[in-house]
Amino acid sequence: MLCERSVSDADLRARWAQAYATQAGSDWELFERLQELPGVATCHRLHYLQMAGEKLAKAYRFRDTETTSSSLLTQHVGFAKFINSLLLSPRVRERFDGKLEQLRAIQKECNRLAREVEQLAPAVDRGNSPQNAEYPWLDGKQVITPCLYGYPNLSLLLERGGRAFLKWIRMALDDFDDIHIQ
Repeated sequence: MLCERSVSDADLRARWAQAYATQAGSDWELFERLQELPGVATCHRLHYLQMAGEKLAKAYRFRDTETTSSSLLTQHVGFAKFINSLLLSPRVRERFDGKLEQLRAIQKECNRLAREVEQLAPAVDRGNSPQNAEYPWLDGKQVITPCLYGYPNLSLLLERGGRAFLKWIRMALDDFDDIHIQ
């Protein structure tokens, strides 16, 4: 068995990246399966979307950035930053050659949705945005239960811009070995 000390930092980061990419794919698969099941509370679908997005962002950031490993392993933020980097990657910019305004509009919408998805993690900005996909929260004097909440701020996922956002995530998962961010 290989001793952890004999593994270079680059090799270890590559292992973390691959592990996070694999787990993100598993979370995404469950997100997609839950989309097809009637009667599943929205919070469960969104929980797996949030987890897939967070892990996907960590996978790319482990591999393609110099963000510290300790930061990547402990923080729940980075999905919105990742989406922006993905949409600025050479692979995506190639697709929008000569259509910069269209790409900017897509970036704006995807960044907004990515921030909303990112905030579904209970540890992210709980003071300003208590709605999350896991735990009940207080709204005034009312306790809100995630499985009974409709998440109106994320209903756009079902519309054209939201479906496109989900396609970008799918592409980032499917083409992990071929796409790089900065």
